[in-house]
Amino acid sequence: MSQIQSLPGRARPAQQAYVIELGEAQIGLVSRRSDERDFTFVSASAAFRALDGQRFATPGAAETAARRLSRTLRRSPLLLAS
Repeated sequence: MSQIQSLPGRARPAQQAYVIELGEAQIGLVSRRSDERDFTFVSASAAFRALDGQRFATPGAAETAARRLSRTLRRSPLLLAS
């Protein structure tokens, strides 16, 4: 996870954003404005669209949810259209 924006000299930036990565893949980001308590997930990958719009207390909590979803996706059988 890496921070996108940081404004030095202020107690809290107007907006905080962090890239969520699994391995070397950037799968989304979380962001919040200074007036928000939670971070909102924005998916950068169709595989993680289930997390899109979900709110998390910390960027780490969003990364944990993404790891859980990733494990679920790997275990799911491939469904073929008939």
